[in-house]
Amino acid sequence: MKKKVIILGASRFQTKGIIEAKRAGFYIVALDRNPKSPGFDWADEGIVCDIADKEKVLQIAVEKNIDGIVAINDTGVPVAAYVSSVLGLPGISEEVAELASNKELMRKVWIEKGVPCPKVFVATTMNEFKTGFEYIGFPCILKPAHGLGGASRGVIVVNNIEEAPLAIEFSQSFYPDKSTLIETFIDAEYEHSAEVLIYQGEAHVIAISDKIKTPLPYRVDKNVLYPSIVKGRKLAELKKVIIESVLSLNITNGAAHVEIASTKKGFVLFELGARCGGGGTAEPIVHYSTGINLFVEILRIAVGNPPSQVAPFKSKGANYHFLTPEPGTIEDVIGLDTILQLDGILDAEFFKGPGDVITRVKDGTERSGFIIAVGETREEAFIKGEKAENLLQVTFRK
Repeated sequence: MKKKVIILGASRFQTKGIIEAKRAGFYIVALDRNPKSPGFDWADEGIVCDIADKEKVLQIAVEKNIDGIVAINDTGVPVAAYVSSVLGLPGISEEVAELASNKELMRKVWIEKGVPCPKVFVATTMNEFKTGFEYIGFPCILKPAHGLGGASRGVIVVNNIEEAPLAIEFSQSFYPDKSTLIETFIDAEYEHSAEVLIYQGEAHVIAISDKIKTPLPYRVDKNVLYPSIVKGRKLAELKKVIIESVLSLNITNGAAHVEIASTKKGFVLFELGARCGGGGTAEPIVHYSTGINLFVEILRIAVGNPPSQVAPFKSKGANYHFLTPEPGTIEDVIGLDTILQLDGILDAEFFKGPGDVITRVKDGTERSGFIIAVGETREEAFIKGEKAENLLQVTFRK
């Protein structure tokens, strides 16, 4: 019998992973609140359901007699933990899911256990912000403490007290809970994301990227490049810190997506999610770059089986290249079909069309599209992504 797994999400970004999972012999039940979710077309079953509704998800899990459940975004993490706990399935506990979803609690654990992370203060009221700025100093970073969703929502750099009011308003505008982290701004040589597999308490770093960000004061990814430029002993130390960040939160089964910086003095952790990286990260990027079918390995762990491959057996270049055109009202978009036919382009999409308004990118949801470019090296993948973007012609109304 095929192992039956619920996937919490069925957007176009999950379709490639669902296809790979079915090829590997899994029976996929995809849940999404959007009845037109593209993943429904590829899953064995597609069910319209709000993935944040843990009781409804549990009901479906019982009815379908599932063997495992997988979250592919922050919203799904506590729900997957709840269902797993109730049904006795492999996964993380609800307590661990809370630690991995609440940046304030996450930082407390890391500080208590000596895991390197920025100096931090939590504020809600203006008096608390004043105290926090005095404690942390400038420049500093503001980010929501408890909001789910990622994509750099509410993350902003503050250079002085004059910038603070607008920065606070921005950071608190995304979630009902107004608790905000004030943390030391890290002067990083490189910022990284890492994909980690964990099985029965043993963690394996599968892939590490280097990031290029959009201009300050916002902190949105523009390019995510694989593999990391970090090598040798420094790479070994980087992996060690990444693994410490995961195991310190008692994530003993599943996946983790870790955000970390390299500095001249060492490594500093920003945050992690108890799930794989979003969008096209697991499939096709990490799969192409490392040879490891990350999405399938996550499903194997979710049904109680050990992963079949945790050591990368190749190191190819990949560039998750995001599109951030200048602001304006779109007249027309030409060139996407040409880009998709280029050698070394695994996927691409432009989310906007005629009449849509492009604004300055302040969080990841405001990016206009992406190109996934690959090559023998990261440099080749970077160049392919840049050249592909140059073929995209976005004209604006005057």
